[in-house]
Amino acid sequence: MSKTALEYAEQAQELCVLSDVYVKVNQMLMSDDCSMAKLADAIAYEPAIAASLLKMANSAMFSMPKQVDSLSKALVLLGLSKVKNLVSAYGVTAAFSDIDPKVADMDKFWEISVDCALICQYLANEKHLPNTDGIFLSGLFHNLGMLAIIHSAPDKVKYCEAYDSDETPWERQQDVFGYTFADCSAQLLTLWNLPSQIIEPIAQVNLEEISQSSSNAKLLYIASRLAVINAEPGIYHLDLIDSSILDDLDISGEDLKESLAYCNQQAMELLAAFPIQTSR
Repeated sequence: MSKTALEYAEQAQELCVLSDVYVKVNQMLMSDDCSMAKLADAIAYEPAIAASLLKMANSAMFSMPKQVDSLSKALVLLGLSKVKNLVSAYGVTAAFSDIDPKVADMDKFWEISVDCALICQYLANEKHLPNTDGIFLSGLFHNLGMLAIIHSAPDKVKYCEAYDSDETPWERQQDVFGYTFADCSAQLLTLWNLPSQIIEPIAQVNLEEISQSSSNAKLLYIASRLAVINAEPGIYHLDLIDSSILDDLDISGEDLKESLAYCNQQAMELLAAFPIQTSR
C-alpha cells in the first residue's frame, strides 16, 4: 500500500531534525515581544546562521546603504520580516543538507528552488501584490517533499525526476504517488509549525482548479514553472504556464523575462549563503 504525503512527511521529520538553535530563534521571532538584542544573542550561538545573515545583509539582493559588519547591525538593517525569512531558510535547508547527491541531482533541485523563491519575490514586489510576506519561503520550500520522500522511495523519486517534454514533473509525481512533492512539502512544513501563509500557496500550487486558488498560490504556480523552464530550457517553454493565470495577476511576458534576469543575478549569492549541496 502506498504511503500518504503525511506519512512520508512524518518519516522525514524523524530523519531530518531542525537544530535546537533554529527552533529557539524561530520561537523568538514568532513572539510579540522579541527584541533585536535578545535575538542577536540567540543567533550568536549558531555561527553558521550568523554568518549567513551577515553575508545576505551585505549582498546586492538587499542593497544595504553601507557595509554591515556586525550581527546586531544586520538584524536592524534587514528588519524582522527579512530575518524571519533568512533564519527559516537556513534552518530548513540545514535539515536536508546531508542528502546523498548520487541519489538525486541536488544541484538542479536547489537551483529550481532558489530560482522559484527569487521569481516569487521579484514578481510580488514589481506587481505590488498584497499579503506576500511569506511568498519567498513558499518558493524556496515548495519542492521539499522530494527530499522528504527520497529516503524511503529513491527509485520512485529518480523516475519522477527523469521527466521529459511529453510529461511535466507534476504529472509524473501524481501518476507515481497520487499527489505531488508540493503536497508532501505542505505536510512537512505543517509538522514543523511554519506559518500558514507559507504553507497555503504550496498546498494549492498544483491543484487542477488553480484559477480558483489564492493569488499567492497563482504566483507560486507561475514561479515554480518558470524556474523549471529556466533550469530545463531544452525541455520546456513558456507554454508550460497557463496564460490565463498570468492575466489574473497582470503579469506580462516582459515581467517574466525581467524576473528571470533578476533571479539569474541573485541566485549564486543565495545558494552560497545556505547549507546547500551544490557544485555551482
